Amino acid sequence: MKMQLTLGLILVAGGGSVCAQQPPKSEGARELFYFGASAKDTLPPIRKVAASDGGKATPRPLPAAPKKDETPTSPNTGAAHLGFRYNLVLVNQTSGKSETADSDRVFRKGECVAIDIESNRSGYLYVLVKQSSGDWRPLFPSAEMTDQSNIVDPKKNVRVPSGYCFEIADPPGTEALTVVLSRDPRDFYELYEGIKGPAAPATQPKPSTGPIEVADARIVNSAVAHMAEQFGTRDLVIRKVSQPANTQDPPSAVYVVNASDRPSSTIVARIEIHHR
Repeated sequence: MKMQLTLGLILVAGGGSVCAQQPPKSEGARELFYFGASAKDTLPPIRKVAASDGGKATPRPLPAAPKKDETPTSPNTGAAHLGFRYNLVLVNQTSGKSETADSDRVFRKGECVAIDIESNRSGYLYVLVKQSSGDWRPLFPSAEMTDQSNIVDPKKNVRVPSGYCFEIADPPGTEALTVVLSRDPRDFYELYEGIKGPAAPATQPKPSTGPIEVADARIVNSAVAHMAEQFGTRDLVIRKVSQPANTQDPPSAVYVVNASDRPSSTIVARIEIHHR
């Protein structure tokens, strides 16, 4: 399936515990990505918070603290060298086959593009696209698929959009994508609330394309702007590795990693897709 592309994407995912070892002397993004990697671990849950505004769509409070009889789950959400790796993917609309593409490639009208993402820690992932109206539209998790999990684990590739691709369309230009990776629900709770829309009746068919309604676009827009400002450029190292160092690395991969030794729970980065 395909979707027409005039987009700006946002991605969100997050990290785990602090590494006791010293980082490698070669502090390239790829080396830090693997140094900060960890096995799958448990994420703090996103706790539901009762609305106090009579059902109106306004920013919600942060997630509630655990109850007295509950055992805290992974209270230390920060991770040293939290990061993710992504590849642009060219999809053949006839055969469905895909091949990795260089991140600097200039795509042509009619080509269909997707993104493969892999994090180095367990976390929550969000992907949004900026519509012509200026509002952000959720792609992952999709508002059309209310049961879709947006939890990502290390060494597990995630294709965005799932089952679709972006068809390049006029006008030519550069589309902006923002990647946010977060393990701490407090960092993205406003975004979580904004994306949640009213559940559609079971008898109502789900549209395959077109605008997706969210609880309130103002909340989503505000959350995106806030996260980009708070986490967008802090301590990030971004590096393209054209030739894979070994069989576990895809070609033309771009690594995005927090280079600081200080634990971080959320990172936000920008991706661009060029087309003519």
